[in-house]
Amino acid sequence: MIGFLTGCVYDAARPQVTYENRLAEDVLVTVEGANMPYQVAVGSNSSNSLGTDECKGTAIVVKTEDGDLVGRVEEPACPDWRLVVNEDGTLDYTE
Repeated sequence: MIGFLTGCVYDAARPQVTYENRLAEDVLVTVEGANMPYQVAVGSNSSNSLGTDECKGTAIVVKTEDGDLVGRVEEPACPDWRLVVNEDGTLDYTE
């Protein structure tokens, strides 16, 4: 007996670091110390991600569009980790 599998495509999740911005203003997230510049714009009350299969850089810096420092994390940007910019401007970086 021969069976056919149709209509099913397995799409593996791509490794990524996710940035969530809960501030009322847009931010720019920069990964420092990486071989290439990595920057991700994250709109107000939204999220964005950076696809990567390995840890990048030595620190993650968050600034407003005006260039004001919101905060920084002295850790690399790693796949399956999430950086949350909280409403009070604090940062949470967790796996």
